[in-house]
Amino acid sequence: MSSALCHLANISHRLGRPTQFNGANAAFGEDREGNETFTRMREHLSANSVPLDKTSYMMGRRLTIDPATERFVGDEEANRHLTREYRKGFEVPARA
Repeated sequence: MSSALCHLANISHRLGRPTQFNGANAAFGEDREGNETFTRMREHLSANSVPLDKTSYMMGRRLTIDPATERFVGDEEANRHLTREYRKGFEVPARA
């Protein structure tokens, strides 16, 4: 389960977009904890002389997973990243 969360985060990152540190503190909408974490990261980078006006970061797409189907809700582009074409003889068997 824990490795699945890493894969899901990776899909979000791959579907994300480069974003500038522009001083806006709403990177995560209404998610208070997400915004607090982002603010701490920005302060840490600034304290370590990272030029934020010249630095961008990858803002991953917000994804919602349906645990029953193990698919993303309403996002077929993200769902295409859940598997891939396998070489003959190395296919992952379908779940029963």
